[in-house]
Amino acid sequence: MNLKIGMHAPKFSLNNHEGLNRNNENYLGKNLIIYFYPKDDTPGCTKESCKFRDLNFELNQLNCNVIGVSADDMNSHLEFINKFNLNFELLCDVNFKMSKDYNTFFVSDEFGNSINRTTYLIDENGLIKNIWRNIKSPENHPDDVIDFLKSH
Repeated sequence: MNLKIGMHAPKFSLNNHEGLNRNNENYLGKNLIIYFYPKDDTPGCTKESCKFRDLNFELNQLNCNVIGVSADDMNSHLEFINKFNLNFELLCDVNFKMSKDYNTFFVSDEFGNSINRTTYLIDENGLIKNIWRNIKSPENHPDDVIDFLKSH
């Protein structure tokens, strides 16, 4: 299904970096930024994650939580969080279920199964408020999300 603004966000249920199961219900009542990224501790993904880390206080002031999603496992996520002092949850989509449901999964000749850098903004009721696809500048992208939140 092609997801569009105004639709209900697909249901998900994944473990986070601590092994705790997280699903849509855990995030209702606040806006939720779900950013999908290809791989922990790679240059673009690190820049994007660190920028979301640096903006997390401001995002909380805008009634917004952040979660990152990649196919990395719990140990990889935990190392990534500890190395860069990330201050939000990372979900382990090791089977690409959530990535497929959110239309971010793809197969490339070079990398095999992967995740396309995409961000969803979900409102406090679970509806898709905005979608950023094929993000080219991961370091600046979190600023675009903040700008959108402030203008809407």
